[in-house]
Amino acid sequence: MDPRQRKDEEHFRQVERALLYADDAARKIGRIADELRRDGGDPHLVKALEAGGEAVRADHREMMKKVYFRAPDSPQQDLLAQDPPQRLAS
Repeated sequence: MDPRQRKDEEHFRQVERALLYADDAARKIGRIADELRRDGGDPHLVKALEAGGEAVRADHREMMKKVYFRAPDSPQQDLLAQDPPQRLAS
């Protein structure tokens, strides 16, 4: 493996680590919100944690799209910027 490939591999490992941190943070925030709700915590704290968890999940999804599904200088890149359609609860 040449030095450039080695450097690229190291960068990608760092990016994957960051993605895992974001995913882990979203899960932890959700667990804490659930615990507070079960324990009768102040509703505004539960709502704040739920909103924060959703924001982290949204950022994580956006990072995943940009890292794994990038189509440089392509008209398809515009498709990635659009939010996925909302699913109806069944």
